Amino acid sequence: MKPDNLRRFDLNLLVTLHVLLEECSVSRAAERLCLSQSAISRSLGRLRHLFDDELFIRRPHGLQPTARALQLQAELSDVLGMVGRVVAAPEFDPLRCAKHFTISVMEHLSMQIMPRLLMRLRKEAPQVKISVHSWSDRSLADMSMGKLDLSINIIPLNRADLHHQIITPVTASVLMSRNHPYASLEKLTPTQFVAYPHVGLAIAEYAEKLFARQVDMLLANRDVMLTTSDPHLACEVVSQTDAMMIGTLSLGSALMDRYGLTAVAVPDELLPLHSHYQMTWHRLVHRDPAHIWFRNLMLDECQKLLEQEVLI
Repeated sequence: MKPDNLRRFDLNLLVTLHVLLEECSVSRAAERLCLSQSAISRSLGRLRHLFDDELFIRRPHGLQPTARALQLQAELSDVLGMVGRVVAAPEFDPLRCAKHFTISVMEHLSMQIMPRLLMRLRKEAPQVKISVHSWSDRSLADMSMGKLDLSINIIPLNRADLHHQIITPVTASVLMSRNHPYASLEKLTPTQFVAYPHVGLAIAEYAEKLFARQVDMLLANRDVMLTTSDPHLACEVVSQTDAMMIGTLSLGSALMDRYGLTAVAVPDELLPLHSHYQMTWHRLVHRDPAHIWFRNLMLDECQKLLEQEVLI
């Protein structure tokens, strides 16, 4: 029989038949299924019509299954067991998970999170694989088609089909070498902000976003000696020159340590830059146990970075 034809049958009848075969009593079956005896009797009548067999013969001490009923009993346990596994909440075991997660994480975060995450996966979920891609014009479409599992960035993605988790606020600072003349200051004045050249970090996917526009306003009419989309090149130049760059302390301690940078607050008079690092994923995977586990893993690694920065 084709699965489509099953819609003509009430699968609850099979549950009733299964219990009747185990109890061989209408009253006990009714009690077990929390139904009335008349309801069980009606179901038995429908079962007899369905299978074109008496199924049970009444005896003084209960019901005696017919040969056809005993034949069905041998198959019912397996069938109902399979149905039960289909409708049960899925179990998730990281050790048995073999999923390949595709994610988009800002580069300076990825370089800090991924090494520790991969070492953790080797112990907790050794079969899991990860691909990391840059955010692009295709990323939203990929997320809606299940090709991109999640992203971590500062882009405000306000769509009804997306879920978000705020990780931490982002506030702009001025990054410079620890040997810079202003390195010991807590905050720059407007005059100090324009006294030295700047390095502009231009990330294409953020070009039309509010945060990027605010950075452009801060750097307007400044001496921008280099514009690059490579955060490592930008940090390397700043570390070896007297140039400064707009950056953030949040989730950036490892990058600053690597390049020997320090952060000074932007002048009060300048337009403040505020945003959030956030994790974003599609409703397609919102309740998937493996995805929930992976999201929590990523959030945990981000939290460890934040705790590390507090200790520093």
